[in-house]
Amino acid sequence: MNQVGRCGICAGSLALRYPGRNDAPGSQDLSPTSHPLGAHADILECRECGTLQQPTLIEQPDLPGLYREMRDDAYLDEETGRRRAAARVLDLVGAHVPTGKLLDVGCGHGLLLDEARKRGYETLGLELAADAAGYARESLGLEVLEQTIEDLDDDARFDVITLIDVLEHLPDPASTIRRCRDLLMPDGVLCIVTPDPSSVTARLAGRRWWGLVPAHSFLVPRRTLLELLIAGGLAIAADVPYVRSFSLGYWLAGLAERSERFGRGRRAIEAIGERLQLSLSLGDERVIIASRVQSHVPSHKLVEDRGGDTKVHVVLPAYKAASTIPIVAATLPAKAADRALLVDDASPDDTSAVALREGFEVIRHPANRGYGANQKTCYVRAALDGADIVVMVHADHQYDPGLVAEMAQPIADGVADVVIGSRLLEDRAIAGGMPRWKWIGNRVLTTIENWAFRRSHSEYHTGYRAFSVDFLREISFLRNSDNFVFDQEIFAQVVARGGAVTELAIPTRYFVEASSVSFTKSVEYGLQTLWVLARFRADARRGRWALLRRPAVALAPERSGTHMERTPG
Repeated sequence: MNQVGRCGICAGSLALRYPGRNDAPGSQDLSPTSHPLGAHADILECRECGTLQQPTLIEQPDLPGLYREMRDDAYLDEETGRRRAAARVLDLVGAHVPTGKLLDVGCGHGLLLDEARKRGYETLGLELAADAAGYARESLGLEVLEQTIEDLDDDARFDVITLIDVLEHLPDPASTIRRCRDLLMPDGVLCIVTPDPSSVTARLAGRRWWGLVPAHSFLVPRRTLLELLIAGGLAIAADVPYVRSFSLGYWLAGLAERSERFGRGRRAIEAIGERLQLSLSLGDERVIIASRVQSHVPSHKLVEDRGGDTKVHVVLPAYKAASTIPIVAATLPAKAADRALLVDDASPDDTSAVALREGFEVIRHPANRGYGANQKTCYVRAALDGADIVVMVHADHQYDPGLVAEMAQPIADGVADVVIGSRLLEDRAIAGGMPRWKWIGNRVLTTIENWAFRRSHSEYHTGYRAFSVDFLREISFLRNSDNFVFDQEIFAQVVARGGAVTELAIPTRYFVEASSVSFTKSVEYGLQTLWVLARFRADARRGRWALLRRPAVALAPERSGTHMERTPG
């Protein structure tokens, strides 16, 4: 494939993926119910973040004008099903923010707004298409402005912002996500539904996928979209399949439009099931809800900024750690760091309250997302808040907090990008309580990993790690798994980037609160690790693993409060 231009998301190189037509689109080509096969312009794919894009559409001199003229007379034929789909989205939103001010960007005819108003939300819609906006105002009595979100007053604030089948139409999706974040109230949520070109459905359908239409400027892969959201300081609250509701006839007509075989009998197909409603997910869209969570500050901080040039932030991923946090606080050397932040992954116990009482700053996830997701929040906060070095200490006291200074020093000295605390460098793991089966599994996997990574480390499965924040900015760790295999994926990224790694011998601690991973879970983790190694070796030959490509977002430090408000605990 020939390289053409630069990606509008990450500035990566582009290559032609699906050839298309060269004629400029008209206003009717942009309507939601228009999905003609092959009518799009050339669609390019980013080699780094995987985003599909239509540069000729993005470069249209009056794209907003085309949307203003657009009419979709067939849209309301499926009003019943569209309302049902909107109600399901509002159920998900309501689980986190049940009332308040709701902004629907690209609200169309106002069906979601109308459903939200029935539930007690104070609603506002934005819609460029004059015909759809007029219907929402005149027929439904809704407040709808014919403008973009960039035109809203900077002081406007909302508890909920929704972009349902809108992001793919925008000329700058990343900028719009940042704008939405800035307009959210603390603990407000952003809800996005957009086609996923990386889904199994899209890959199997190929050029016949319904997402490849003249109206779609950017089709952002799910992992890249999550990366954009988390890098903006948002926490993922939900990520579930999007279920649409249409008449059976509409579903069959859509299939006929994409298939020559079904297309020959299209009229007969459309006559079937005009009133029968069918709700299903095609697996190529998800409802993603992200929350602008707050950082809670204790009345008396355990760790204060030392005033030096090099900032060391200690981060503690935590889940059900209320009983061990006081021990960690008592043994953490306060003078070894400039900040101590605990991220509570929606624990059912008093983890957050205890952490605040012990002097930790606290961020609480709106929903339990997993160990890897917790680390993402930890590292993003460190990067955005100006850290130079970030040291991860587990809140369950499995690793010795007293070694924070030793973990950070090789990075401060410029000899390491990453420091890992190894339990096997001076192998006393079994004496420290590590079960023999875990010791054997650790040794076997480490041997295989050394072969795959062409390294010679003593251990890869420790949770005691320190990173240069500048180095973290160079890898796409936000695309990694939300689960335990995150640790192995980030190591693959470290190796691929040529990171300098230093090992530090640490003691082993195993007890009930710190060692609850079952044998079954350990086997699952081991298999996932082997898959990471297989992908890593395959990438060395083909270069197609998105995790090893450039990040879509630069995690540059920003002013305090830009992403997360800080409130006293």
